[in-house]
Amino acid sequence: MKPTYFDLTVSDIGHARAFFEATLGWRFEKFDMPYEYYRINAGSESETGIDGGIGAVKDAPLSEGRPMTQVTVPVESLNEVLARVVAHGGTIVEPRIPIPGIGWYATCAEPGGLKFGLIEADPAAK
Repeated sequence: MKPTYFDLTVSDIGHARAFFEATLGWRFEKFDMPYEYYRINAGSESETGIDGGIGAVKDAPLSEGRPMTQVTVPVESLNEVLARVVAHGGTIVEPRIPIPGIGWYATCAEPGGLKFGLIEADPAAK
């Protein structure tokens, strides 16, 4: 399973957006969340790679007050993969939650503590 998305959690969204726009040519689009969050278009459809999002440290308790990068991996069945995470010594850091119109998401950690996201596509998620 290949990562499909990345999340940047930063101290100052405005400064980080300006930096990535000027440095890498990324474009940002406001995403409807209960806090400030932007989808990142990291390149044209013809380029290899993945797009992502950016939000603030203050809105992401999982960041523990520090900037972080997290990748998200798409899965067929979130519940099945969550069971495998636990069975192999990992932890579920943030339980299954809906991302309306996109799918079901959970944050996990491998046994050493590195966090990663899992997402099951489901446009009907609410």
